Amino acid sequence: MESLIVHPKNQMELNALKSVMKDMGIKFEKFHTRNHNAASKPEPRPSTNRAEKPARNFKDKPKNDQ
Repeated sequence: MESLIVHPKNQMELNALKSVMKDMGIKFEKFHTRNHNAASKPEPRPSTNRAEKPARNFKDKPKNDQ
């Protein structure tokens, strides 16, 4: 069985490729890269402890009676 990997630049190219392959009778499937190899999980990233931001206490602008 042969396989091709394509990387379309945008959604229009992907749709055009799908329609051509469908017209030619070629079966295709999406390759899932994120959950492909569930056995080897990536190491968790160390969390960065960020200091809390100071409270923003803004006063209202003074009203100008004119």
